[in-house]
Amino acid sequence: MNTPRGKALQAITAVLEEGAYSNLALRGAVQGASATDAAFIKQLVYGTLTYRRSLDYLLEQWLTRPLASLTPPIRNLLRLGLYQIIYLDVPDHAAVDESVKLAYKVGHKGVAGLVNAILRRAVRSQAALPWPDTNSVAYNLSIRYSFPEWMVERWLERFSPAETEVLCATFNSAAGTDLRVNTLQATAAELLQEFAAAGIEATPHPLVANSLHVAKASLPNLEALQAGRCTVQGAASTLVGQVVDPQPGQLVYDVCAAPGGKALHLAELMQDRGRVVALDIHAKRLGLIESAARRLQITSVETRQADATKLTAATWQPAERVLVDAPCSGLGVIRRKPDIRWHRTASDILELATLQLAILSEAASLVQPGGILVYSVCSTEPEETTAVIFSFLEQHPNFVPCSWPKQLEATWGQELTAGYLYTYPQQHALDGFFICRMGRTE
Repeated sequence: MNTPRGKALQAITAVLEEGAYSNLALRGAVQGASATDAAFIKQLVYGTLTYRRSLDYLLEQWLTRPLASLTPPIRNLLRLGLYQIIYLDVPDHAAVDESVKLAYKVGHKGVAGLVNAILRRAVRSQAALPWPDTNSVAYNLSIRYSFPEWMVERWLERFSPAETEVLCATFNSAAGTDLRVNTLQATAAELLQEFAAAGIEATPHPLVANSLHVAKASLPNLEALQAGRCTVQGAASTLVGQVVDPQPGQLVYDVCAAPGGKALHLAELMQDRGRVVALDIHAKRLGLIESAARRLQITSVETRQADATKLTAATWQPAERVLVDAPCSGLGVIRRKPDIRWHRTASDILELATLQLAILSEAASLVQPGGILVYSVCSTEPEETTAVIFSFLEQHPNFVPCSWPKQLEATWGQELTAGYLYTYPQQHALDGFFICRMGRTE
């Protein structure tokens, strides 16, 4: 079990059978592994979790007994082996042979024979996999791309079947790594030159300034990261800070700040002059912000423990800018957190919308007249986005949608509606986000 595939199997079993968090299970699996093995283990774990529904469907077509009747290690070993055959560019014989070896370790000769037979049949069937072809588009797509059917049904309400399929495929694609340039320490051009000299291929995002994309999923030893010249942040998250558009010398609140990427970006945009007060309900998570601020050499960020649903219970100095990056379903960042699809339900979205409206209403009290309130979530679901904004504006007539900074209107003007924007991975090469900019009139 000490091979990369064996470690991946242990992590997958921990997640699917014991309820472990995938990031924690993966952390244990890669401990002590080489960089190459760690990358392979990560690919195996996240890939198998991502395509679990597709894998289970195919396995059920070939097994003579229910998949659920197999022991957890064998069930997950079949998933892991099939994932390699269908989705990974590895030799078929390696996927089969290594799976059979693991079967002997976690089972017996009989189940090893079963694993061998099923995976060899999968190899023979690759050219004509038995995908469903029913009258239900949602069901067909949910099986083919491995999503809960209720989730696909939601997307079909907003997109055509063809675009929904592209969305599903995009969510299953590798996200790579986005790096936000720390403009206090470097320019995008300087970092691109530095990366090129180190043999790292990076490209500027065409829609988001100072965001560089690297195809690699992980860059743990990148010197520019360690020295604080850049930081890992999705390009859509970087766009949020640019929408807030804080100015040097201002007071700014980030009311749901941990782990701090957006708060620190706001400080960079202010040239580290002024005050960014980063609030979070969890005191331990504020340490993440403080640690990142030291790495980025930022001094204008202050951390405070506070419950964002109870802000009006305390006295706060009114601010020129307030950001509410609210807790959400996270369905817009499935590319980065593939197993979140299995941890969310439709009822979660409604519950989160109630929380989001409560936080936004409390945060409104922190905005001074003439100030700006920005609401963002990494979701494009209507209940968490426009429904929250419409309810908020109805309850707070002293807030109105307002124009975006001129440099952003030049890029996004045609897609802006009443001060808000949706970004979609299949359209913008960005995570699925919703951003709304509102001004306080009195």
